[in-house]
Amino acid sequence: MPLLDPQRITEDLAGSFTGELRFDALTRAMYASDASLYEITPLGVAYPRHRDDVVALSKYCAEQSIPLISRGGGTNITGGSIGDGIIVDLSRHFTAIEEISENSVRVQAGVVRDTLNKKLREAGRYLPPDPSTTAVTTVGGMLGVDAAGAHAVRVGSMRDYVRSIEIVLAGGEWFEAKREPLEKLFPDVDPALMQPGESVTAKQSIVSRLTRLLRDNEALIRDREPPLIRNCAGYSLRSVLSRDDLNLPRLLVGSEGTLGIFTEATLHTSPLPAHRGVAL
Repeated sequence: MPLLDPQRITEDLAGSFTGELRFDALTRAMYASDASLYEITPLGVAYPRHRDDVVALSKYCAEQSIPLISRGGGTNITGGSIGDGIIVDLSRHFTAIEEISENSVRVQAGVVRDTLNKKLREAGRYLPPDPSTTAVTTVGGMLGVDAAGAHAVRVGSMRDYVRSIEIVLAGGEWFEAKREPLEKLFPDVDPALMQPGESVTAKQSIVSRLTRLLRDNEALIRDREPPLIRNCAGYSLRSVLSRDDLNLPRLLVGSEGTLGIFTEATLHTSPLPAHRGVAL
């Protein structure tokens, strides 16, 4: 990573980034560790206020080859929320529960899981995955690691509750990732064969290339990727591609910030259990 003066970074982003940037020693020390045993002092910490801030930061850092590390509650036990680039803390400003419908909720990435379920309880609903850090873990973090919890055998993991994800890519492009109908919306796009004046969006390009990749390696994926309830060894490729559509959120969940930064998501919810019990 190139050595950049924090003052220069602040000045470069002054016209496009409305959130807070911190490069002082105390803040960097606070974000040098998470719930793991590892410690890496970051270049700085960013607190974006909205999606446009994340877009501006992603675009600038891609140009300057500065790594971005998305972070929620910092509860990762394998060092996934630390790094030597700029930490993007979404837990400070991305805390809105935007819409609660009959069986789903639209929520920003920094909302704490217990806070979300407290609000959903008023409607008789809840988000079932229950990691042990539920009092502090954020929805974005749960999506990043495909959080599950003690009841995963019965209720599944976060991958089973995602309807769509708003994602910001390296370079600043963003889109809403959902189940993408292949033939209707995204034919097999080959930019080399396009006519002058035609363009391919980032979403179309990703869906097209990913579809080809999954189709070409279908047998290998079926043979080598274990059919586990939750698998953290690499990206989850099973059940992403069907004959008619590409379930892009299923691939993104569990990617731990390596494919993009999640800013919002629409999640399925479940009715509150009528009874609870415990067995010893």
